[in-house]
Amino acid sequence: MQKTVPIFFACNDKYVPYLDVALISLIAHTSPENTYRITVLKNAISERNQAILKRHETDNVTIDFFDVKEMLEPIRKQLPDRFYFSVDAYFRLFIETSFPQYDKAIYLDSDVIVLHDVAELYDTDVGGYLLAAAYEQNTDRNPMFTNYVEDIIGIPHKTYFNSGVMVMNLKEFRRFRVQERFLHMLTQYRFDCLAPDQEYLNVICFGRVKYLPTGWNKHSFPEPPEGELKLCHYALSCKPWHYRDTINGEYFWEYAKDSEFYGLLKSELEGYGEADRERDKAAFSELIKGIEAIYRSDRTFCKLWFGRNADRKEVSHG
Repeated sequence: MQKTVPIFFACNDKYVPYLDVALISLIAHTSPENTYRITVLKNAISERNQAILKRHETDNVTIDFFDVKEMLEPIRKQLPDRFYFSVDAYFRLFIETSFPQYDKAIYLDSDVIVLHDVAELYDTDVGGYLLAAAYEQNTDRNPMFTNYVEDIIGIPHKTYFNSGVMVMNLKEFRRFRVQERFLHMLTQYRFDCLAPDQEYLNVICFGRVKYLPTGWNKHSFPEPPEGELKLCHYALSCKPWHYRDTINGEYFWEYAKDSEFYGLLKSELEGYGEADRERDKAAFSELIKGIEAIYRSDRTFCKLWFGRNADRKEVSHG
């Protein structure tokens, strides 16, 4: 029986070349037995770039665009200044109310390469859960981040998931009012944190997450994936279009060859010099300083939110 697989990305003009490669890889592994409806949540993507992305449509794959700018405008005014820089990251939170026709959907970041049919990912049983996701692999590798998750966010680090690849149980999202809870927490509490979109989701969904094997969201770390490698996620600064030695970067270039942006991507790789690498190192140093500053703050999830909820399951079920 043919099924429809809804898939969402969030993107702007700057990230279109990487999304283009992600789409090529995803479509290469689709099955004629299914219909794939891809929606790109956009803030600013030119007509030309939209046309380029839509060229990848097939008989059973559609690519549409949903402009979130107008919808976000009244919300943007409520956000504290420090959150403006990552407004695109919040788009996934509005799938719940903007697409009532779907009870379930896949969300993917644009910096991924798909190596398997995402229909299998969509088939993940999320009954009784808010979402399915893989745990954040970086927290295992760096004690600073392990401690941050447990001391600042206030949850066991093995429960902290990466929100760049998710199977969203939208029916349960609506019942639990995830978007409403997110906006309330964001505007009323304004927690000090590193990655607001991901951390708020982790707190809201705590106790109601089904964990995917890391093969469905493998970051560029040397540890082998859990199960078969099905999706590469070039998170943080591990971008194959910047670093030749990015782990699993060869998969990106395999599909990039079929992209209209191939020349631009190769030029970006060639032009990424020592000054750029030093800037990446400086950004990581600033991240560490940011963690140190947050430790001194009274506006953390652990102190301000979990401090008043002794039973942390209350956050997920209350």
